[in-house]
Amino acid sequence: MKKAIPLADAEIGMILAKVVTDEKGMILCPEGTPVTERLISLLKQRAITTVSVASDEEGMSEDDYLTLKDKIEKRFAAAGDSESLLGKLKITVLERLKDKKG
Repeated sequence: MKKAIPLADAEIGMILAKVVTDEKGMILCPEGTPVTERLISLLKQRAITTVSVASDEEGMSEDDYLTLKDKIEKRFAAAGDSESLLGKLKITVLERLKDKKG
């Protein structure tokens, strides 16, 4: 689940759940970037006041689940059957995703 928080409340190790852009739309950090002291400092310099971070507090929304499931399915499209190593990995990743959904 995504949760928008003030940059001042961001903690080291949190994961950005949404791309961070400046006022001109230039991408400063991609989704999935871990929050570091350096990142917080750089975002402050760019006058960024809010970031979206991943949150496990309330589980994953249905939309987020379906989006991630679709990405996983596409990524493992060439995995073949469920007996291949990639097929087994795909099943494991999808099961972990389902666990996150709750």
